[in-house]
Amino acid sequence: MTTLTIQIPDGESSVIATIADLVKNAGGEINIDIDDENLSQQEFDALQEGLKEAILIKKGIVKGIPASQLWND
Repeated sequence: MTTLTIQIPDGESSVIATIADLVKNAGGEINIDIDDENLSQQEFDALQEGLKEAILIKKGIVKGIPASQLWND
């Protein structure tokens, strides 16, 4: 695998989405690195973990939890 780092302004979400689609179609993986001083390392790690879980749910590898069951915890 090759790692490529690209810096894109936050406001260019359409470009980010296009690049993400290209990478996913090529079998690659997207890791988000947010350059925000207000985000703690723990918050960033939780964000990355949530993204990975969302991708697994989207691919059908793991089953998502319905919103109605989230409130029962």
